[in-house]
Amino acid sequence: MTDLHIVSWNVAGWKTTVEHIRRFDGGLPAFFQRHQIDVFCMQEVKLSAKTIAADVVKLGVEVPGYESFFACNEGGGAQRQGLNGVATYARTGTVLRASSEPLGDPELDKEGRCLLTDHGDFVLFNVYVPNSAGGARLPFKLRFLRALRAAMQRQRALGKAVLLAGDLNMKARARDSHWTGRLIEVPRLGEALAAPGVSEEARAAAEAVLA
Repeated sequence: MTDLHIVSWNVAGWKTTVEHIRRFDGGLPAFFQRHQIDVFCMQEVKLSAKTIAADVVKLGVEVPGYESFFACNEGGGAQRQGLNGVATYARTGTVLRASSEPLGDPELDKEGRCLLTDHGDFVLFNVYVPNSAGGARLPFKLRFLRALRAAMQRQRALGKAVLLAGDLNMKARARDSHWTGRLIEVPRLGEALAAPGVSEEARAAAEAVLA
């Protein structure tokens, strides 16, 4: 496998994002070249197949030297048409096949959250994992993750290396969150303050906050 530069970006609406990119000299083609992008994975493109077909030029679907692939929500699932959606751009001739239904479950695939591209030696899963929405969609999210894992295992069984890119909508570790959103574990903070080398000034400041 040769070196590749893979970029993943939750664009939260491709229509608006591509317009912002066009404000810079050279537009989308120059953006790809400037960042030396080999594979570009987007999540939350928020497009339907009909919208894409009607605005190929405006949406930058055709970029010289690249092919584009989309998985869209056409409204067949639990969510309305145009929500979610993922897209993958790759250098021309590097994708052997693409599938917008790689999970093998119509209800999951209809939401346009997973796109598989086969690059020969490896396959790439571009995903937008469901948000658990305060718990309401947690069962659906877990079902999606199980199906994704099974799909990845099927590809490995075929001898393919598997790459996963996208927005996983999860926080497994404290460092996965911005520091302003992290909870303070008071007992551990107390232990840290009691450690040798911590100044009295730092202890006093922390104690004032915790008081």
